[in-house]
Amino acid sequence: MKTAIRNINTQILEDNLQKSWQSLRNFNDACKIQCDLKAGTLLVICEHPANLVIDREKTISELKGIVQKQQLESIEKVGICLNVIGHIYPYAYHSFFTKSRQEESTLTFLPRWVNGDMGDRVKITSEFLDSLDNPFDLNDLEQISIRLESELNTNVDQEYIPGKKSQNSDIKITSKLLDDLDNPFDAEGLDISPKKSRIKAKHSNYVEQKSTVNLSTFSKVEFLSASLSLTILIGCFYAITQPCVIGKCMIVPTARELNQQSLETIKNFQNSLAPKQAKEKLEKAVQDLNKIPFWSIHYLESQHLKSTYKAEIKHLENIQKALFKGQQAAQNSKTLPLKVEDWIEIQSLWQNAIVLLEKVPGDSSAYPFAKKKLQQYRKYLVAIKGRLTTEEVADKKLIAAKKSAQLANTREVVAQFPESWKSVYSSWADALEKMSSIPPQTTAYLEAKNLLPQYEQKLQLAEERRIIEQIGEEYYNQAISYAKQAEVFETKDNWQEAVRYWQNALNSAEEVPTTSSYFSKAKPLIKSYKTILKIAQANQRFLDTIAKARQDLNKTCKGTPKICEYSITKDLITVRLTSDYVDKIKKTAQDLKSNKDQKSLTQLEKHLKTLQVALKAISNNAKIPLEVYNPQGLKVAAHIPNS
Repeated sequence: MKTAIRNINTQILEDNLQKSWQSLRNFNDACKIQCDLKAGTLLVICEHPANLVIDREKTISELKGIVQKQQLESIEKVGICLNVIGHIYPYAYHSFFTKSRQEESTLTFLPRWVNGDMGDRVKITSEFLDSLDNPFDLNDLEQISIRLESELNTNVDQEYIPGKKSQNSDIKITSKLLDDLDNPFDAEGLDISPKKSRIKAKHSNYVEQKSTVNLSTFSKVEFLSASLSLTILIGCFYAITQPCVIGKCMIVPTARELNQQSLETIKNFQNSLAPKQAKEKLEKAVQDLNKIPFWSIHYLESQHLKSTYKAEIKHLENIQKALFKGQQAAQNSKTLPLKVEDWIEIQSLWQNAIVLLEKVPGDSSAYPFAKKKLQQYRKYLVAIKGRLTTEEVADKKLIAAKKSAQLANTREVVAQFPESWKSVYSSWADALEKMSSIPPQTTAYLEAKNLLPQYEQKLQLAEERRIIEQIGEEYYNQAISYAKQAEVFETKDNWQEAVRYWQNALNSAEEVPTTSSYFSKAKPLIKSYKTILKIAQANQRFLDTIAKARQDLNKTCKGTPKICEYSITKDLITVRLTSDYVDKIKKTAQDLKSNKDQKSLTQLEKHLKTLQVALKAISNNAKIPLEVYNPQGLKVAAHIPNS
């Protein structure tokens, strides 16, 4: 189980190691220390120029000591490499564990000739260093290669095998040979034991037992030489049997024909599959041209054609991608209405398709097709932008309408009087106006369509309430105005007009709608006006009674001479007989008595009786007590109404 790795600054570690190394070996400043940390493994690389020869074992040992002095609690494993500047593959490697473990890798030295052939393909990684620690991998290669070098240098010169030439000059160390040696099963196959027995059987007359190692070395060289010769023979046979090496080459004409077919295919602007079909023909042509080996006389021509066709394939791929995006955009546009986000995505698809088509150069055979599609796609893009703008405007109008509706609802809560209900009505009217202006075929229109009936009902209710409040306000104000006028007439004792205005005030107050905010203000006025009206009506009736009594008294008191004078209050009618009338009555009565005119005397008595009845009737009608006085001011008669 690997230890959790704490963050380590490799740059600081490199500087520390470099300083420690320079202080230890001042003469070796040319060695550059590099560090790399991957998956718990710290890689320390010492690079030096090719002309600097160093002691590998000693250098690695000293570097190991320097590294172990560093604070590396989070590091599980350390690998030290020696490398020549300009080469990727190290020539010496050693790894060790920072924690106590039973196993620790041995010092590994790689042959210097590895750099020439494998260095360009192998990178120093933690995985590669793990493979160096495998005893069945490069350690076997090291031991085999060292043994092979030693035997080739010492034994081949000492032994001579009749019928065979020296093989040293025929053996080349190649990556293939290293791969063969790197295989432990191939290494076992290289065991010289079987070869020894066969060679001893053939040459027992002149080979001694002590030359077993030399014979083994000779057998290996012989085997390698034979293998190399066979490889060359097979390679030559392979080379001459490849297409377009010997004989007529049909690949190039076929490729040109496929290219021509591709050109004809891409001319069909109406066929959306034309780019795909044209690309497939060019890909077939490139695939065929890849069969021509580099040693063919047609190789350069095939390379030129491949380069041209690959460029066209790239252009056709861009057109294919553009067509696919265009199809996506068209498909996504079918279901209307769409939200703003959907229109933005569709717009992006058209824009990306246009960018891909614009990448096709004017000298490409696919350019006319791309140009035709560009014209179409740009028109579609303009239309989509219009749709997007329409949807955005619709959304803004919907949001504004909702805000007006929200304001109207808020105003409804506190609305009481006509002005406030006018504001409510105005807000609902504004919301409806904005809703009605939302264009169709938009997502906002669908929502607005559902909200319109609700807003219209709210507008109607607001208008009705506004009218009710206006009516209530008008009747309330009229009631107040009539009451003020009635009070003016009361001060003038014009109870007839006072009664009329009090009646109008009461009627107006009673006309205030009960659903109006003014009803609560008009309700106490109604009760008050009724009471005041009754008082005014009583006063008016009294005045009418007084007026009637005055009228009756005028009729009763008039005559020649005048019969009486009178005064009326609400409590008493006072009638005073005139002295002329009394004197005339007395004188007439005396004359009639003297003449003994009984008939005339009876009529005189009837006249006095009629005067008495008239005064009583006036008192009864006015319901006011009556008192009659003689000219001298003495009360001669009195009457209580209805007594």
